[in-house]
Amino acid sequence: MIKRIGLTKDSGWQFGVRKTFPSDLESIWKLFFSKEGLKYWSKGVEQDFSTFKEYSHIRTKWKHVGFKESASLQIRFIPSQKSDKTTISIHVDQLENENQREEAKKYWTKIIGNIPLLLTPKVLKD
Repeated sequence: MIKRIGLTKDSGWQFGVRKTFPSDLESIWKLFFSKEGLKYWSKGVEQDFSTFKEYSHIRTKWKHVGFKESASLQIRFIPSQKSDKTTISIHVDQLENENQREEAKKYWTKIIGNIPLLLTPKVLKD
């Protein structure tokens, strides 16, 4: 039997991505849940979170454009014990098929890859 990447025994297809950022946990958390942060990453995300543990993680549903059903979304914030760095881990499961997994992969890889743009201070114009 061929092992298919992302296919779980019980919860359909899944995808996960994580990245470490040069910022402390509190700053990353506040940015992520600021008005600007939410606008950036939360398209299709139910903001009535089923779990919301401050400075730790959230769980909710996410429905990408074109999906018939919502998938389960979990985002964790993991502080470094040795420095002011924070890892953001995004996990999506209960995807219906391999195509949805690929769409989730494209979407969340782009989101996590562009977070440094949110961390960059904006130049103030007079």
